Amino acid sequence: METDMDYQYKITLDRIYSVDEFQDVLRENLPLPDYYGGTLDALYDVLTDEGCKWTILFSGFTEAEAILGKYMRSFKRMCEKACKECDSLHIDFTD
Repeated sequence: METDMDYQYKITLDRIYSVDEFQDVLRENLPLPDYYGGTLDALYDVLTDEGCKWTILFSGFTEAEAILGKYMRSFKRMCEKACKECDSLHIDFTD
């Protein structure tokens, strides 16, 4: 039997120095499908299709943004858009 706790994920983003490392962290911490393509568009599709009941807390976002800049800002905007499309998807960012 699945509970709401089954859909809660905490992901630490500090000490990520490349987009590849970031994608590896996502793959290690989220139940992404085998066909996941490792792009922000692919992540958006997963979040809005399979992740609508997920709650994700990303910590260390400020450090990751300082290193990966525009990519992390695009990632955050994509997460906000996905949350608007799926009311039961919750994604938060902390330092």
